Amino acid sequence: MNRLQTFYEQLQLPVKTVFIGCFMISIGALLSNPYVNEFLKLDSTFFVSVSMVLMYSGGLILSYFPLYIFIKLIAHRSQEQNIVLMGVVAYGIFTLVMTLLSPSGNHLASYSSVISFTLNEVQYAVFKTGALGIAAVYFMVRYVSRPEKKNRNISQLSHLGKEVFTMINVIVGAILLGVAFSYIWPYVIDFIYSVMNFIASDVNNPMSLFAYGGFERLLTMGNLDTILHQEMWLGPLGGSWMNLAGKTFLGDVNIWAAQLKETVNTVGLGGAGRFTTVYYVLNIFAIPAYLLGLWSTITNKRSKNLNLLVLIGAILVSMISGILLPVELMLLLTAPVLYIFHIFMVSFISAVLSGFGVTLGFSFMGSLFTATPGSIIDLIALMRNPIIFEKIMILLLVGLLAFITYFFMTRFYYRKMAIDVLNIGTKQERIVEFVERLGGLDNIEAISSTPTRVHVNLYDRDKINVAGLHRQGVTRIVETRSGFILSFGSASYIVQNEINNALMNRVIKEDNEE
Repeated sequence: MNRLQTFYEQLQLPVKTVFIGCFMISIGALLSNPYVNEFLKLDSTFFVSVSMVLMYSGGLILSYFPLYIFIKLIAHRSQEQNIVLMGVVAYGIFTLVMTLLSPSGNHLASYSSVISFTLNEVQYAVFKTGALGIAAVYFMVRYVSRPEKKNRNISQLSHLGKEVFTMINVIVGAILLGVAFSYIWPYVIDFIYSVMNFIASDVNNPMSLFAYGGFERLLTMGNLDTILHQEMWLGPLGGSWMNLAGKTFLGDVNIWAAQLKETVNTVGLGGAGRFTTVYYVLNIFAIPAYLLGLWSTITNKRSKNLNLLVLIGAILVSMISGILLPVELMLLLTAPVLYIFHIFMVSFISAVLSGFGVTLGFSFMGSLFTATPGSIIDLIALMRNPIIFEKIMILLLVGLLAFITYFFMTRFYYRKMAIDVLNIGTKQERIVEFVERLGGLDNIEAISSTPTRVHVNLYDRDKINVAGLHRQGVTRIVETRSGFILSFGSASYIVQNEINNALMNRVIKEDNEE
């Protein structure tokens, strides 16, 4: 838990950058949504250009989020001056070696649509390795650039200089890693396709959608979701449908779009939209409930007031275009138990909606990078269609239940589970140690919290045991005019609540004695 909190402290900027990408997509989607243009007429050249710039810029940010994390971590966790340059070179060599040695002719969606090259009249395509490839390069660079490793070997090649020696090690490591991935990665791709084929073999079975829901979210975290989306949203694994004119459409999203354009009532026929229905529940109900639950645990009044506008903005962006990725990154780094709960709920909700036959597509603009399934704008517009009105009512009921579940589970986790979820029975002991390292209960003037930080005012600042707090799991201590801000992770609320209760009990006891 402490290691994850350390990563979260370092990765706040990349996570916020991903949220900015979601915000840009939401504005672009709002301007270009066909249902919005029915009323506001924003389809002029200027607005179309602005919306495209915003959506593709935001999509670019979301698509390359592992790269920001890679650069941020590698720059932070090493004292090597040129380590970022070494990391970029290593990733380039890793990708090149893997591409040259990997077998060709694999599934088309498993290759990058942006990067390819020709060498000796042979066309090479670059495998999508997502976050896993970048993570492997990161740990390799971190390993070979360890100070103790350099000090042990540098005397043998002292004439080269330590930076050149480190670069040589990094290049060799990248080559070896590329060779290893060229043999391993095709099996990973085959596994992904085996899961997709299993789902596609019986799409009417709710358990197939259960598997799809969690698998899709895990692939998104690994930055490999475009493989699934390409094959199931736009490809043959998403099904096929023929209109009255005899034209065949492949892929769940393409089928939904084609059925909407038909003059006869065919929308939703054959379950079209089944792979994107869950987004309506997640974006409009589940994620806003999580954000509200998280905001309700903030006891620091100043932070709570400052974050009110952020909360409102985040909920609006979630409803318009979705903020699943930055929220899931935050959950994984600060509350992994809630992340597991979230993955299960995505699968469960997908299965429930499938069981009730609720299938709703979305307004697809032609690019997976800018796709915004589950928009409240689409939902309101689709409610006008009497054919699917009953489905939408069921979806709203499921959404309401999801809202309640996410809200109370979030509050329960931060109020009851966070401090000793993996170390049952240590809560009171850890809180006593925490108080002692703040100089004792008598030294605490006031204490409050945000979701990952404890804010404490002390009578005597010199009594704080900084080293002891770090050993207990406080990853960062910032001294301000009003006191200290301690980064303690998701256990922050429980700690401050128990200490406030102890302070209150002491005051009551003193009043009774008087």
